[in-house]
Amino acid sequence: MQEHSEDKTSINTEFEEKRGLTSLLKANDPPPFSLKTGESILAFTGPHNGLAVPKALPDCLGMEHTWFDKAHEAQDLHMESLFDHMQQRFPDASFIAGNYSRLVTDLNREPNNTVAYNSSEYDNLIINANQSDLCCEEEEKRRLQEIYYPYHNAKTQLFSQIREMHQGVIALDMHSFSPTWQGQDRKPEIGTIRTEKTPLSRALESFLREQDEYRFISGEPYRAAEHPINASRMISQRNDIQYLGLEIRNDLINTPEKREKMCNFLEKCVEHLNVHPDYDAIIANRSEISDNTFKQEMSVG
Repeated sequence: MQEHSEDKTSINTEFEEKRGLTSLLKANDPPPFSLKTGESILAFTGPHNGLAVPKALPDCLGMEHTWFDKAHEAQDLHMESLFDHMQQRFPDASFIAGNYSRLVTDLNREPNNTVAYNSSEYDNLIINANQSDLCCEEEEKRRLQEIYYPYHNAKTQLFSQIREMHQGVIALDMHSFSPTWQGQDRKPEIGTIRTEKTPLSRALESFLREQDEYRFISGEPYRAAEHPINASRMISQRNDIQYLGLEIRNDLINTPEKREKMCNFLEKCVEHLNVHPDYDAIIANRSEISDNTFKQEMSVG
């Protein structure tokens, strides 16, 4: 826990260390995140929705367009389009999404591991503009200070505003994943990201296990406990929330019709939480949950 406490301090202080650096984002660049605030207790976050690259950096980070534009490593494919549908279906919910490619700076990693130097799927494929000759320590700081920290600071502020209105938050961190990885088929159609079992994760996963529309596997395709650079712990502790990520296989949301079907399904998920007998515990701050109510997941699902 000491390590994550230090990262929490870092995320609040390093944003102020911008002095002496030339600004990365220019007037014609997108803002670091998009935000839509609503009146309900529900918030959807999308750290990997965006595909933008700052104009000050090489186009597509020096990678081929044919790879970059379709690579899951650059963006959670089709999640931005799903958010467009979801905003129509959940007009009272809040939405916050990153606008820049995760290969610029990964909003879902701990702050000292946000730049990927190599592909995680293809051997010997390097991310050209992320190599040390172009992405030095000061360049990493610029990306953190102008893209990473603003997103997380805005998310913290959003959760605080929701708490003021509702005395709690239901936050779902939305991701998509590819049907295959490193040449292997992936079994789940829907999965979850969590570092511990909480009232929120138990309630939603119980519904996901019982439904028959999509194949659900808990803790797949990624187990946060096996990826210590994953930001889920930091997000939970920094915002005092019951962190829960929802993973959707991207070929299930690659057409308007499929996205509409997924929105129907997400409505059922939210309704299940809203009428759950443990609703008060589901919306509670993480710090308000007693130790015997949830347990550390560690490396098991």
